[in-house]
Amino acid sequence: MKIYIAGKLNSDACGYIKNVHLMVNAGISARKLGHSVFIPALDLLVGLIAGDYEYADYAGHNIEWLDVCDEIWVLPNSEESKGTQAEIKRAEELNKVVRYL
Repeated sequence: MKIYIAGKLNSDACGYIKNVHLMVNAGISARKLGHSVFIPALDLLVGLIAGDYEYADYAGHNIEWLDVCDEIWVLPNSEESKGTQAEIKRAEELNKVVRYL
């Protein structure tokens, strides 16, 4: 299956890095189960190289991947993340399986 890993990212600098860490680990777990994985947090690396990304550059691209995934896996403590809530809403509109980790 194609799995989309969702979770909060925005935080202070240390919190952001910790959230990326959690998303990447969830992706690694999914890959070990034989799934293909999209991890939105990896856009961090592209943003570092591009140097001029805005929020829409990240979110717009990621939704395209959400649209073609089979399931969305949501990390704990993402209830306050507006981006994650939008991803969950979109997944539900498309009748995707939403798994809460």
